[in-house]
Amino acid sequence: MPDTAQQPRNRTVLAVAAAVVVVALAVVLAVWLTRDSGDDDGSVAVPSAQPPSATSTPGDGVTAQAQGDVLPSPMSGQDAVDALGDQLERVAELNGMSADELRDLLLRDASVQVTPSGRLMYDDRMTPPPTSQ
Repeated sequence: MPDTAQQPRNRTVLAVAAAVVVVALAVVLAVWLTRDSGDDDGSVAVPSAQPPSATSTPGDGVTAQAQGDVLPSPMSGQDAVDALGDQLERVAELNGMSADELRDLLLRDASVQVTPSGRLMYDDRMTPPPTSQ
């Protein structure tokens, strides 16, 4: 008789163990499918309508402004605001902000630059630590 009374308990333990294994596998699978590659800096790259091609005349060493570019070279601060002119709103929209927010950011943070294609980038300069002698 003790064997027949033990069978329902063994089945229950086995069922609970199987459920735990299934849940553990589901968690591992979910983590694996949603894992971050580790190189995400929070920005989202959106392809432009035109390829980022610069044209140059062979041998002259001068790169012309690519078609669709808003600036001839990266710019920051008041220079960028002035150079963008009427395109400031379009560039702001491209970067997910209002024209006022973009203007304020450019005037407040000297490391923010507008690339020729209109995207924002940060130009951070690292200063080497002083050497003790």
